[in-house]
Amino acid sequence: MKDINQILSSIKKGDFAPVYLLMGSEPFFIDQVTKVLSTHVVEEHAKDFDSTIFYGKESLPEQIIEIAKRFPMMGTHQLVIVREAQSLDKKFEDLVTYLENPQSQTVLVLCYKLKNLDKRKKTYKAIAKNGVILETKPLYDNQVAAWIKDRGLRYGLNFHPNSTQLIASFLGTDLGKIDKELEKLASRIQQGEEITPALIEKHIGYSKDFNSFELKKSLGKRDLEHSFRIIKYMASNSKKHPVPLTIIVLFNFFQKLLLFHGVSSPSQAQKVLGVSPYFLKDYEASARFYSMKQISKVIEYIKEADLKSKGVGAQNLPMEELLKELVIKIVSV
Repeated sequence: MKDINQILSSIKKGDFAPVYLLMGSEPFFIDQVTKVLSTHVVEEHAKDFDSTIFYGKESLPEQIIEIAKRFPMMGTHQLVIVREAQSLDKKFEDLVTYLENPQSQTVLVLCYKLKNLDKRKKTYKAIAKNGVILETKPLYDNQVAAWIKDRGLRYGLNFHPNSTQLIASFLGTDLGKIDKELEKLASRIQQGEEITPALIEKHIGYSKDFNSFELKKSLGKRDLEHSFRIIKYMASNSKKHPVPLTIIVLFNFFQKLLLFHGVSSPSQAQKVLGVSPYFLKDYEASARFYSMKQISKVIEYIKEADLKSKGVGAQNLPMEELLKELVIKIVSV
């Protein structure tokens, strides 16, 4: 099994496998590999002849096999993409005879989204032997900011240190949505211009002063008044600031703050927390306001608020009231 960077590198060099199984719970990576294959396997002028797309719900294995066994008409390879391959369900096993002896001039791409093919199946073993398998997983919350920075480089974006965290705080872990916003951002700014929080607010519609990222900083200083102002703004824009995302941001912050108390040096803190040196000062400052015992209590409060936001112990509690209650408990701990 290869990682996505190895797969993309091979494709761009023209080193194609006869079969690709792209599976797992992060659809963005599956779409990304499929897009690169679509660009490199068949030239634009030949796509009407040498490129075929099937959908799992509407297709039979024998139809896919029949096309896959054809030879390309215009180029060196033909491309056969099966979207929603997981919808083939039990019929997926009927592909095994082809997968055990695939046509070398065909590139068959099986997009098996939001699920993993059972590794005990003959189809999986055949692909593992003759093709390439990519198993995708969602990024953890603390990995998204680094991914945004790396992805932004592809669009020529130069981020202010605060900006990647702001985007992650606003958009969560939806990589497809984030990528669209980065592409949009790249088309609207000057080349080489630094992406500041102000630019994010202007182009993505995200307030640089009133968001969950600023809320955690405010709570880190036990600033109740400013925290209430942030909550009021967020409650008036609840679609852009959903409670679950806010709770995740706060939970991650205080969990890392707890870890910060246990490290012995800034270099160790950077490694353990997985944050850039730019943000260590926030944890250093907040650690003076909260002891380990207090942080443990805060984490309990956040977990209770998470349950309430899901209707456990408090039905139909308005977002503003829920967050106000949580903020008071945190600041008063």
